[in-house]
Amino acid sequence: MTTRIVLVRHGETQFNAEGRLQGQWDIPLSAVGTAQAQAVAPVVAAMNPVAIVSSPLVRARVTAETIGRAAGLEVAFDDRLKEVDVGQWAGQTVADLHRNDPEYTSLMASGEDFRRSDGETTAEVAQRVTAAIKDAVGEHTGETVCLVAHGFALRAGVVRLLGGGYPEFLRFGGLGNCSWTVLDRIGAGEADRRGMDDRWRLRTYNATLM
Repeated sequence: MTTRIVLVRHGETQFNAEGRLQGQWDIPLSAVGTAQAQAVAPVVAAMNPVAIVSSPLVRARVTAETIGRAAGLEVAFDDRLKEVDVGQWAGQTVADLHRNDPEYTSLMASGEDFRRSDGETTAEVAQRVTAAIKDAVGEHTGETVCLVAHGFALRAGVVRLLGGGYPEFLRFGGLGNCSWTVLDRIGAGEADRRGMDDRWRLRTYNATLM
């Protein structure tokens, strides 16, 4: 039995448009982001999810609730789906960080995972996001579930579920606003019958309408 997980990144915010790190700051959708959420909602609804679980941050929550109205579903919330905590880097652009934090440049060039200011590492984000995804699979085995969250967090989770670490995280492209990514979790019985060791399958990555 296969469980399908549809991962949706929130719509655009003004910080996204300006290239500013948001982290866990609660930044609302822009007018563009609202339009993106309205456009993607019927696409996700057509995938027939039985449940929608979202990060509680407002940009994800509003995106999820827009999808929920199209699908006729209430939205549940899970703190584990929040964006990476970037600590004191929130609100800054990459150019700001290169200029203001000498360590940032060396960390980015190292190819190794690192703690973002006084926030989180990629591995820490991946651990909590994959736990949320696995719980959704456990609660809705054999069905389709939509999870709405954030670009960094979702990419970290996808890479972890597919067996990758930080080097693979760097190779995956970033997720666009209101993009959707689809993963199948193949049930143990079906996987054994098909001789499959890795039971997660990536079906779609970073699909967008706008």
